[in-house]
Amino acid sequence: MELPFTIVFEPPSRRELRALLRMRGHWVAGIIVALTIGTVYLLSNVGRADAGAAFLAVPLALSSQPAGAAVVLDGHDRGVTPAQLMVEPGTHSVMLKARDALDGQYTLDVAGGGAAFEAMLWRHQPGVTHLKPTLPGASLADVRLLEDGTLGLSVSLPPDRQLQAWRLDPLSGGLALLLSNITGPRLVFSADGRHLAYVEPESGPPARMSTTSGLTETPVNVVAWSGSEDRAFPSGAWRAPLEPAEQLVDVSWSPTAQTLLTVSKRPLAGGAVRSRFWLVDAQAELARPILSLPSELVPGSEVWSPDGGGIAFVARAGQVNALCLLMIDGTFRYLADLDPSSSTPLEYSPLVWSADGQQLLFVAPHQHPPGASAGWLQPDPHHAVYVAKVDQPTPVALGDTDLDLVRWREDGLLLGLGRTASDSPLSIRLLSRTADSPRLLLELPLRPPGEYAAVWDERRARLLVASPMASGGIDYWLVRLGLEGDG
Repeated sequence: MELPFTIVFEPPSRRELRALLRMRGHWVAGIIVALTIGTVYLLSNVGRADAGAAFLAVPLALSSQPAGAAVVLDGHDRGVTPAQLMVEPGTHSVMLKARDALDGQYTLDVAGGGAAFEAMLWRHQPGVTHLKPTLPGASLADVRLLEDGTLGLSVSLPPDRQLQAWRLDPLSGGLALLLSNITGPRLVFSADGRHLAYVEPESGPPARMSTTSGLTETPVNVVAWSGSEDRAFPSGAWRAPLEPAEQLVDVSWSPTAQTLLTVSKRPLAGGAVRSRFWLVDAQAELARPILSLPSELVPGSEVWSPDGGGIAFVARAGQVNALCLLMIDGTFRYLADLDPSSSTPLEYSPLVWSADGQQLLFVAPHQHPPGASAGWLQPDPHHAVYVAKVDQPTPVALGDTDLDLVRWREDGLLLGLGRTASDSPLSIRLLSRTADSPRLLLELPLRPPGEYAAVWDERRARLLVASPMASGGIDYWLVRLGLEGDG
């Protein structure tokens, strides 16, 4: 095909070639300068990227009980626990795997300063121990989980309900008698197991009537020991200024065992009851009244915050059971109505504190504001998970649930205890932070008949379950979820 134009190539002249050769040095210098600038720019960008990566990497310390669990971080194998890893801030998926343990799947939020996380791995098959009285013919009046892993047993002996204090090591089965010949309604252990407190009106100087106030003074004996358990000695006694017909019904220790909450009950006309609360120095030297209620405390239901700044408890008036919060400065809050009942509920409270002592978590029927159509004695069949903050007056519902007890897991998700029917075994389920989408984690080989209550020991992955017996008294079971003592 013929083009509409003509292309003509002419060779350069000698003069033009000499000019091009003279310019060759400038080209080479220009190329060298361009390459240098490009290299410097590339290296500076790489340096900034490395510096940015180093800046974003923060430490993540992972540990587990037992140690030696395989770590899978965001789908990649990263050694075994304890592990010191460098990760980017943000959300990470961590799976811990160990022999004879359930795989632990966690979601961790790592802040800019890094994080440390310890997990208690659970066994495939929980161990359940039915706790029995230490003496034939006696009964268990109370059982408490202690910080060192042992159990504090309050044993009641007939016919006058004389109390004895025992310590049980659930791993070895070892028993030790701590105190005996206690006559009174309550015997309580401090969390560290090194202090006891009890109400014993007949001990020490006899009760006396003040001629000026007309009040009866009754001592509360505080007993402590150190070293060997046969060196028990009284450390003090406080005399409560009781009115006629008023009696002390309960005491409980603060987390540091420096303060006692002491509670009395006085029947009033028409079946009403008044309760008074005192905070007593552990040496029984100082006491101050802190609260008076037109209802009665459920003995043993007190749950102190980890920092000792507040006490949650269950109060009862008629068939109404109420979850309450008392701060040590005297501030009182009515948190929620629990399920009503014709009898006194079991002692273990359905509430847990956050580790920082600023939040409370519990399960309760749907709450209705005053004046709503729902009556106090007509329970709402629907329950919800609630969280309350110390500095906010109203608990917030996270979501509906059929569980009976909840607590925070190590990674901030929620663990719940419940059963699908009254004759079903207890099971533990995992919920999100908003109480949604429960997932079965473990079914327990335990079917308490009818009503039950439980308390968590998250440090040692244990549950203490209580249920009333048809013949009277209370049955107690210790459920071991963790691998403590195995191998």
